[in-house]
Amino acid sequence: MWVHKNSYAAIDPSRPELSQAGRTVVVAGGNSGIGYGVAQAFIHASAARVIILGRRKDSVAAAAQKLAAEAGASYTGVVLGIPCDIGDAASVDALWAKLRDDGIVADVLVLNAAVFAPKKTLLEVGTEDIWKIFDFNVRAQMQMTERFYKQEGKGASDTKNLVHVSTASIHDFIRITRDALGYGLTKNSGQLMLQLIAMDNPPEKMQIISYHPGAIFTEAAKTSGWKEQDLPWDHVDLPGHFAVWAASPEASFLHGRFVWAGWDVDQLKTGELRKKIDEDPAFLKIGVVGL
Repeated sequence: MWVHKNSYAAIDPSRPELSQAGRTVVVAGGNSGIGYGVAQAFIHASAARVIILGRRKDSVAAAAQKLAAEAGASYTGVVLGIPCDIGDAASVDALWAKLRDDGIVADVLVLNAAVFAPKKTLLEVGTEDIWKIFDFNVRAQMQMTERFYKQEGKGASDTKNLVHVSTASIHDFIRITRDALGYGLTKNSGQLMLQLIAMDNPPEKMQIISYHPGAIFTEAAKTSGWKEQDLPWDHVDLPGHFAVWAASPEASFLHGRFVWAGWDVDQLKTGELRKKIDEDPAFLKIGVVGL
């Protein structure tokens, strides 16, 4: 399997096959880091409206202005920044009520916001604090998904696309998540929730794809103590451009599955890997595949 560290031709958002023209895209956590890169990618893919969400009003407004300035005069769409605390149920309800009242129907939802766990054992963190993390990484994600799914009115296309920026922590509990198992636990549960929702909805109705974005040197990574020399970091365009590809019909064969942004999509689409995806309903999914 070819593994990429930056964007490449197959996931280039300027490809006509990946066009998001006419569509409205909502990016949770879109005011910085990976989410900001995702918003940039959908702008490059000619989305009619890109809405970024963030908890702080000033921060999300400044990020939206910056995105619009970077897009330049050639971009004919609209960039909006709306404050929303994904972890607050009332804030999420207010967001979707505002979109409805403004006559906006989202075609694409990118779930990018998450809460990290401290580097302690589960029992050291304790039930109360683990449950707070679970509330954000599972319950809040389901609420966003439900409100997206149950929107009133018709979008630009018949198919809704939900793209989940997940993490390798959902499966690699030894190398990646060992020091923060609360994060792996809750992100694994959130991934399973979306996987089960995908079982009840064909991709023609709501296409759901989750992916590990790679190792991106964001402000959040710096805050967590990482340094630029610690890893051979991936470029933020990789998860950003992959999100656009994941919201296209080309990716429908991955409905309900989890992949890595760095995996070559042409190899996933063809050959033995595609055969395994088509024939094995448990492949690239959470579950115990036993005897």
